Amino acid sequence: MKKILIFLFVFISVTGCTKLDSLNENLKDASVVPGESLFNGATRALLNQLFTANVNNNNTLLFVQYFAETSYPQESQYDMVTRPITASNMNVMYRNVLMNYKEAARVLKATPLLAVPQKQRDNQLAIIEIMSVFTWSNVVETYGNMPYTEALDFTKPNPKYDDGLTIYKDLISRLNAAIAILDPLYPGMGAGYDNVYGGDAAGTAKWILFANSLKLRMGIMLSDIPSEAALAKTIIETAAPNVFKDPITSPANGDKFAVTFLTDSPNQNPFYTEVVGSGRSDFVLTNILVDPMNALNDPRRDGFMWTKIQHKNIAGLDSVLNYYGGGQGSSDNSYTSFTHIDNSLLKPVREIVLMDYTEVEFLLAEATERGYSVGAVSAATHYNNAIKSSINYWGGTDAQASAYLAQPEVAYTTATGNWHEKIGTQAWYAYYLRGFTAWTSWRRLDYPRLKAPEEHVQDVIGVPVRYIYAVSEQTLNGANYTDASAAIGGDLASTRLFWDKGPENYDSSFN
Repeated sequence: MKKILIFLFVFISVTGCTKLDSLNENLKDASVVPGESLFNGATRALLNQLFTANVNNNNTLLFVQYFAETSYPQESQYDMVTRPITASNMNVMYRNVLMNYKEAARVLKATPLLAVPQKQRDNQLAIIEIMSVFTWSNVVETYGNMPYTEALDFTKPNPKYDDGLTIYKDLISRLNAAIAILDPLYPGMGAGYDNVYGGDAAGTAKWILFANSLKLRMGIMLSDIPSEAALAKTIIETAAPNVFKDPITSPANGDKFAVTFLTDSPNQNPFYTEVVGSGRSDFVLTNILVDPMNALNDPRRDGFMWTKIQHKNIAGLDSVLNYYGGGQGSSDNSYTSFTHIDNSLLKPVREIVLMDYTEVEFLLAEATERGYSVGAVSAATHYNNAIKSSINYWGGTDAQASAYLAQPEVAYTTATGNWHEKIGTQAWYAYYLRGFTAWTSWRRLDYPRLKAPEEHVQDVIGVPVRYIYAVSEQTLNGANYTDASAAIGGDLASTRLFWDKGPENYDSSFN
């Protein structure tokens, strides 16, 4: 009898546990995430990181002096330590973007080819590779030497840092291979999974244009390195015939990599989320941007969603409504005293532009001035095309663009300075709200002349030219961090990276 009771107890315990285990099953959510969904999520995470105004994640709009802060001026003064800006950026780019692109590719490779032809699967993998290359290029352009060959591997918790130039050249090889695979006769991710170009065969053709536009930019990034002159020439000249070519004639058309967001959270425009959705009133435009645009009567100011402010004149009387910028990094900036974003005009669905015809035309103008064979069009024509495209995108007209370009201060033949200054200054205006793009362009061309605010933090000498490494790397990956810091010339915001070797390299500090 005792043995029977023991047997019954064991039987009930086992069967009871089996029945209870079923209660832990999640019957609502998918047990396997499709590779296309992982691609979508990674791309969304990338755009959110590159275009957020959250000062814990991305300070590039402050670095290039489009905006200054009112409540927390430290970030406008280039403090990268008090807030985990650089660590947050590294975490998002590696964990949320690159790791998910890697997993998306793995899942797609492991998924049987059912209704999807092999050519479409190849296109899908090539598109993932293109976005991975874009992300990696941004990481290297931002920090310099970074974990690469040992990154994204959970068996290597302390990855070594690879040489930035070596990484960059490998990325270009990967990009070339991806371009060679793309077949415009077949779809890519498919409908519902490609929020950039739609996922059909026509979208694949657009991906080819984007990939070559990226290749052009990466070639330009190498063009100041004497040892890479031949490589830069090959990259630029092979990319140029296949870049974005359809001019932007209105906000809705023209060649661009753009994503339109949704009305509801969490899929709203990230700039809207941080500035309007969060109820923030602490970003004002700087006089560094506003004053020259006022002087040139720039038609983009209204399109930039700027508010007009009523100031006091010398006699103490109210002046007319106009655009007024605050001081970069100043502790005296007041939200109501200076021009800021008009929240009523900043919508959650507003699109984000990662790259477009405007940027490509500025790059082609630069390539022409550098002596590369990118077609019969002059640098001045590319420059004019870029400015006209930018004005049209921000709601201006052809007539306004022509009037703007006719001004001696803007016209390519009469504008102040060499081609670095002409192209760099106008590109800076055109890349408004595209912080990383503007920051990279400014670092490469050294124009416009930006000066660090007088109140900048003392350990940052001048406008930052790189993100410092995450402070956590010093303790969690100390030996590799030390080697990487020494290799680039010091883990400082003022350390110029391998590609930042132009002839200007002026001192942007007040010291």
